[in-house]
Amino acid sequence: MTETTTRQAPQAVTTELVDVVNLVAQVIWADMRRSGQAIEPTQWATLRLIAAGPWTMSELARHKAVSLPTMSKSVDMLARRGWVDRFVDEADRRQTLVRLTPDGREVLAECRRRAEESVERKLAGLGERERDVVTATLRTLRAALGPAE
Repeated sequence: MTETTTRQAPQAVTTELVDVVNLVAQVIWADMRRSGQAIEPTQWATLRLIAAGPWTMSELARHKAVSLPTMSKSVDMLARRGWVDRFVDEADRRQTLVRLTPDGREVLAECRRRAEESVERKLAGLGERERDVVTATLRTLRAALGPAE
């Protein structure tokens, strides 16, 4: 084998990664829809982000790369569902922060559990060596792509 046949071009790696990420998302969200879980992918992503907080609305908007009004509408909807609440920052009373409620933590944990179970079912046929390779590769990707939300 020549070096060019054993090594992947950067574009091929990128294409495979994007395709796999999309497949994983499809598996997870198809299962969520079947389960009747009343949460959308963007809501789940926002809850995951807020769980690492608390955050100001400006911080959330900046992190999610959306406008402040868009973020405010998203947080309003999550608050109506009882998954987040707003509170005044004791250190700076001018700031309002957002955090998960106990119900929000429960929804987030349940979504994660379901997502992991869905993917696990798809990966059930992998052998131990294949799982080790996938795990090592995913850890490498996590380090290369930066910290998770």
